[in-house]
This record gives sequence, C-alpha cells and structure tokens, in this order.
Amino acid sequence: MPRIICAGLIAVDLVFEVAQYPAAGTKNRASTAHLIPGGGAMNAASAIAGLGADVCLAGAVGRDEFGTFLRKKMDERQIDSTHVLVLPGVRTPSSTVLLTPNGDRTIINHRDQAFSAFDINLPEPFGFDAALVDTRWPDGALRILEAAQRAGKPGVVDAEAPVKIASEALGLATHIIFSEQGLTDYIGACDALALKAAALRLGTWCAVTRGASSVLCHDGRMKIEAPAVPANVQNTLGAGDVWHGAFTLALARGRREIDAVKWANAAASLKVSRPVRSEHFPTAAETDAVKR
Repeated sequence: MPRIICAGLIAVDLVFEVAQYPAAGTKNRASTAHLIPGGGAMNAASAIAGLGADVCLAGAVGRDEFGTFLRKKMDERQIDSTHVLVLPGVRTPSSTVLLTPNGDRTIINHRDQAFSAFDINLPEPFGFDAALVDTRWPDGALRILEAAQRAGKPGVVDAEAPVKIASEALGLATHIIFSEQGLTDYIGACDALALKAAALRLGTWCAVTRGASSVLCHDGRMKIEAPAVPANVQNTLGAGDVWHGAFTLALARGRREIDAVKWANAAASLKVSRPVRSEHFPTAAETDAVKR
C-alpha cells in the first residue's frame, strides 16, 4: 500500500451557506453553518486516506480548542499525525467560508506567521512513496522535497498564491500544480501560454486546475488537456485539495501523468457533488467507476 506525506496548511473552516454573496455593509442570514476541518494539507490527506492509502500529515496547529478538534478528526480519518506540531501561544489557523447555491466558495483565512516558520524533523531514509506539499509552509516544503528527491520519489507542489515565497521548493519538485490564482500570481496570466512559460522557467512538469474547465498540462515540450468530469455541483470547497491528493497517490502507484490527471478529475467530480457537511471522501472504487 502506498504511503504519502502531505505537508502544509491545517485549519478549521466555519462554512456559511448563503443564498447569494452579501452586499457590502449589510446583515445577512445563512441557511446553515458548519465547523469542519480545512486547509489544503488536511483536505488532501483526508482524500488520500479515503482513497485507501496510508497518509502522514505534516504541519502545525495551536494549543487551543480548534487544534484539539482537528487532531481528533485526524484520528477519526486514520491520518498519521506524527509530524503535526502543537504550537503554544498561537491560534490554530481558521477560515470563514461563504458557500452559494451553485457551489462556489469564497474563503477568508487567518493564520499566524508562526505557521510559516517552524521546522520539521524527518527521519532518514525517506519513508514515503510520494510527497505533496503546499506554498503555505515554504520551509517544510523545501525540507520534504529535498528528502523526496534524495529518495527518487515524486514530489508534488500545490502552487497557490503567493507562489514565489516557495521558490526554492519549486526548484525541487517533480510536478507543480497551479491553481488559476496561483499561475496568475507566478506568471501574470492563466492560459496555455502562461503554463508553458512556467514549465520552461521551472524545468519540470506543470499543470493548472481550472474548476469546471479542463486541466492544462505542460512538460516543457508539449501541452496536454484533460477535460473535467461533469458533475452535479453542490460544494467546491476542498475540491482542488482532493484533486492534488488523488493525483499524488496515482503517481505513487506508478501511473503516467495524464492518467493521474484523469483519475484526479474523477475524484474531484465526486467531491463537488457532495454537500459540505459530508465527511465521506471518494473511495478508489467510486473514483474508478466514474466515466471519463
């Protein structure tokens, strides 16, 4: 069974389902509210566990009620929290999320600077089949990708804005997946030419996920496009994180990049079709059954 390490942001999300995005300066009522685990690394680790692999989460939470809540959820989801630090004196990162009926989400996140500056002590040899890191924790991303490179294992970066703060880590990645906002932040645009420019600059395989639009991929020589899987969208929160987790797991299992992209598209389509309150992440059998 593959074993993956996911590193980066661990947070709590307070999600409000609203009829429409509020006008400035107004008071509005949400139809529902949910407190759920969030953050790219936590979501991706949950997805990998749901898909049937062993996963270790690396990052930090505060010594507070939110941190306790998140660590309980890690245990429930069978996520190894050996490398999750508890930082005293700082609040666990948190987000307010507005979710509209078409499934679109708007996120406001708060995290203390301390969550970008702590270290990780990784034992040698590297005990994982692949690594997934994000740009929210540049130092940790660098350390983990260095170890993955020494071991000859895939090292994937979830490149979300701001991207350039993790430039050293980008230089060690085998695969870099931009969000639309991340590619725009890094290159100044989000289209096929921008992705090609990123792949040539970084000298590695790159892709950009674009919600319901196709995923664009570039290996520095040619562009490949993988259509998104149609879905009855209820909730796009965490869909990109599920995509990253599925893609990394597929690489760890030895799949070609384009096959990994298609499998990740299928997993993400299942995620967006479920309500925000659902803690049922796609399984491998469900993902395999999706027509694509």
